[in-house]
Amino acid sequence: MRISKKTIKKIEDLLLKAEKIANDELGLVNIFYNERFIELFIAERLGHKYGNNTQGGDAIESDTGKPTEYKAINTRNKSGTGTFQFHWLSENKIEEYKKTKNMYFAIRDGITILRIYKVSTKKIMPLVDKNATGSKDISGHAGFSEKTLIEKLDAKLVYPRKRS
Repeated sequence: MRISKKTIKKIEDLLLKAEKIANDELGLVNIFYNERFIELFIAERLGHKYGNNTQGGDAIESDTGKPTEYKAINTRNKSGTGTFQFHWLSENKIEEYKKTKNMYFAIRDGITILRIYKVSTKKIMPLVDKNATGSKDISGHAGFSEKTLIEKLDAKLVYPRKRS
């Protein structure tokens, strides 16, 4: 593949423009950190209030007023599938998760959100807790497939919304 400097410059300029818009119009200082733009897109689709936090909940649910957690799988990987990842499962992280009422899981194709599922925190936390370190150690980890969310955790499809 031949790399065009002109094309790379065009991509860089568009990303700089997106970064400036996020900062100037939304007050989001680093929209590309840990792919925060995906969280922003999820919050917008669900009508949640997105904040400028890199710690704690990813957004505030409009109907509960509680923080919520977002996880996403990008289908643009080698397998075309994947698992929703919970990393760094220290005591502090587990306590933050327990403040949520629901968690949301998005399937995306690049930057396009395809589906979002809602899972009650009460249903998923026993499985996440099982892999927690029980200390300040951050080595704990858990992962869940889309199939597991639906079949074992009663995930509800919330985006796109079904038409009546």
